[in-house]
Amino acid sequence: MGTLAMVKFLQLFIKPNEKQILFISYSGRQYSDTPKEAYNMLRNDPDFADYELVWAFNKPKLYKQPELGRKISSNSPTFFYHLLKSKYWIANSSIDRLIPFEHKQYVYIQFWHGVPLKSLGHSEVGLSKLVQYWYDHVQFDFMFTYSDYDLEKFKAVFPRTKKFVTQGQLRKNIVKRYEQNITPARIKYQLGIKSDKPVLLYLPTFRGYDAKEQTNLTEATLNKLSETYTVIYRGHYFTDGTSKGQIITAQNYSLYKMFMIADTLITDFSSVFFDFVEYGKKVYLFQPDVSEYTKRRGIYLDAKNDLHLPVAYSEVELMNLMQADNYDYQVLQQIKEKYNPHDGDEAASALKKILMQYR
Repeated sequence: MGTLAMVKFLQLFIKPNEKQILFISYSGRQYSDTPKEAYNMLRNDPDFADYELVWAFNKPKLYKQPELGRKISSNSPTFFYHLLKSKYWIANSSIDRLIPFEHKQYVYIQFWHGVPLKSLGHSEVGLSKLVQYWYDHVQFDFMFTYSDYDLEKFKAVFPRTKKFVTQGQLRKNIVKRYEQNITPARIKYQLGIKSDKPVLLYLPTFRGYDAKEQTNLTEATLNKLSETYTVIYRGHYFTDGTSKGQIITAQNYSLYKMFMIADTLITDFSSVFFDFVEYGKKVYLFQPDVSEYTKRRGIYLDAKNDLHLPVAYSEVELMNLMQADNYDYQVLQQIKEKYNPHDGDEAASALKKILMQYR
């Protein structure tokens, strides 16, 4: 019996628990991002005190956070049983293992994991047929978007979505929550930062192919930067971060805690800068392989013409940009207003309203 046939068979016998919510982040790879913020929001809300909040992980035993309640394995043969027992599904990517199916008794809430900078759907180069089928056929009951920009993109990528909610993303409240519980000094202590130098956060993107040229900053450049900055390296969530010279690797440390202490961000094709501009701190893009990346992966926005961010195509050019004393902070505000204008509380209110309407 195939997976889809199994799901349809299970639906004949399993009725959803009207007060059970299933959460998953990056298809079970993490306890993070908007699903985590939604979980913390709801577990602290008296209106949901009698709800069972369940997390799905690829490896549940790795997650021992004290606030976590029930955990299930997203790799288990019984995963779809637990999915069908939960009335509500909250995710930031696929919760259905890329197997879309009709779910009239359920509420599928999608918080996509970022503003789409890289191409998605039919415009994504080299996309597998399985993923394309999922894009075309998955039916979100509600999909949260940041702005009119990603609303337009997601309407094309996910044509069967029932309703789009352009109220921003709950992830904006993650830093707010951290600011109430931890100080920047404590974060620096946890990361082993002893210097008073400004902090540089370096977030390169996973390529998914063997690039023809060097795509990441070399050890020599990182060491040069470490003379001026404390450099923190955190790879994309698919990569395995390794130590490079004098930089601090923080592969499993909270990205949003690092936002609190970072003074400057360097990335390439990661949409993370859409979140970082919220704090009015410098952003530089390092895109030495932009032509190849555009051809092999596809991007929606050009760094210079669309975003107007400082972009370098070589390490020498990047160093010159960073040494110049003419950073245009107005660009950050313009990006925020166009691509990420809503407050996290707006998304929180919208999510609660959605859940309450089904009570």
